[in-house]
Amino acid sequence: MGARSTDITGSTCSPTTRSFDDFYRREWAGAVRLAHLLTGVDAVAEDLAQDAFAAVESRWSSIDNAVGYLRTAVVNTCRSWQRRRSREDARLRRVAPLMRPHVDLGERDLLDAVDALPFRQRAVLVLRFYHDLSEREIAETLGCRPGTVKSSSARALRQLRRVIER
Repeated sequence: MGARSTDITGSTCSPTTRSFDDFYRREWAGAVRLAHLLTGVDAVAEDLAQDAFAAVESRWSSIDNAVGYLRTAVVNTCRSWQRRRSREDARLRRVAPLMRPHVDLGERDLLDAVDALPFRQRAVLVLRFYHDLSEREIAETLGCRPGTVKSSSARALRQLRRVIER
């Protein structure tokens, strides 16, 4: 019996996938969920997951670890989307500054604080606490060193503590 790997949702799957269609059906929900956690927008998450699957399909015959490749593709497409969104938000702030009255910290404020984190920090928290990946796995997914994962996590948690303690 061949080795088993973990899919994007955390369940195990055989490394020998019969077809891309099977892979797509099995991994779709997990890819959308990961994209949603990284972007916070349902419709965008579905579009970005679809883009990630297109990247996987284009290299399907040469990929050794399709699940890992898909996870990295989802993170990279979300990172690109976040960069575009950040540029658009900066333009909007220059044109019409948004004044938000102070409100007590609630669930929405905490989610806003997570959304305000730089992409890498948010990705580290999602991959660490939601997907329960190790620092090594997160580093592989994000294309960085484990030390970068540790420092990004520490900075993100410190920022969230500041928001919570206000």
